[in-house]
Amino acid sequence: MKRTVRALFLMLAFVSTYVAAAAPRVPAPDGGPLPLCPPWKAGCSLK
Repeated sequence: MKRTVRALFLMLAFVSTYVAAAAPRVPAPDGGPLPLCPPWKAGCSLK
């Protein structure tokens, strides 16, 4: 039973690593850091 749980955990770790690596990266509009704050929010600056 321990081996089965360990193997399942390792398979889940490998699959999640693959999914994270295969996710497309979204480029920032100006080449800088990604804007984490929506522009319509009052107390936020994107500079």
